[in-house]
Amino acid sequence: MPQSDYRKKRETHKGTDFGFRYKSSPDKGTRKRKTRQYDSAVRSMPPVMVRGQLSGESLSLRKGKKKARRRVDLTLNVPGAEMRLPALPEFSFSMRWVSGLIVLGLSFLLYQLWSSPTFMIQEAELIGLQRLSSRDVNTVLRLVDEPIFMVNPGELKSKIMTSFPEFSQVQIEVSLPNSVRVTVDERVPILTWRQDSRTVFVDANGVAFPLRGESATAPSLVVEATSPPPTNVDALPDFGSPAQFMPVEMVSAILSMSAQAPQGIPLAYDAQHGLGWKDPNGWEVYFGQLKDMAAKLNIYQALMKKLEKEGFKPTLVSVEYIHSPYFRIER
Repeated sequence: MPQSDYRKKRETHKGTDFGFRYKSSPDKGTRKRKTRQYDSAVRSMPPVMVRGQLSGESLSLRKGKKKARRRVDLTLNVPGAEMRLPALPEFSFSMRWVSGLIVLGLSFLLYQLWSSPTFMIQEAELIGLQRLSSRDVNTVLRLVDEPIFMVNPGELKSKIMTSFPEFSQVQIEVSLPNSVRVTVDERVPILTWRQDSRTVFVDANGVAFPLRGESATAPSLVVEATSPPPTNVDALPDFGSPAQFMPVEMVSAILSMSAQAPQGIPLAYDAQHGLGWKDPNGWEVYFGQLKDMAAKLNIYQALMKKLEKEGFKPTLVSVEYIHSPYFRIER
């Protein structure tokens, strides 16, 4: 083909081939043979299970970084001569070192505070005791050789109130290095209650507490009872905690009755006949329960004056019912 015709034909297809160069395509037999070779190669590869995504970074082995070493050269007096010292590794001081030092320091400080004799309690200081001794209370508290940091004032107060119902109020002060001060208010007993071979003190609020202490002295006002007072209790308390033993009205009635009873004579209480006493002259007198006790005492005095004037000696006088008192006389 002439060169001019070849140039014209190339210029004609210049706008349509987009600069691509086409190679002559192989025949069909060659393509089929390459396809079979590729399929056989794929079938011969073993199956591989892959989880997640693979990347070049995850598959590459990371080599540990070597610590940088500091080079030290020592200059000698000889010109041009120097001596190289062994290289030393460089240490970087980071915040982790600071945190570690703080933790170690605090741990050592806590150990010293926990085990130091300076912060060990010897015994509690008791203020306000009257009948009990400090030894009695400290035996229950068990604070000897305990760290001051282990003391819980709330739990300590609850323990004291439960173990000593004779305390009406308890205040606890804890201070460094090893001081525990306990201030108590002891209940004041105003009468002695005897029942079932047991004896307890009773204060003005009707709370009962046991007889204990080196200087414990029973009050002169004594009530001999065959049954418990009219409350929710069925017997004398076990003193697990301070509880109401008798109503406040009953305490007031016993105090009023003791002023009218013969001196040195114990009062009596029975669930059926109520309060009363056994007169030294030989008769028994009962006033029933707590209602209208002042009026019953006035009726009793008037009745005894009448019997004495008429020369009768009673064996029993009952003012249990204010509108129908009665008496028995000897025949």
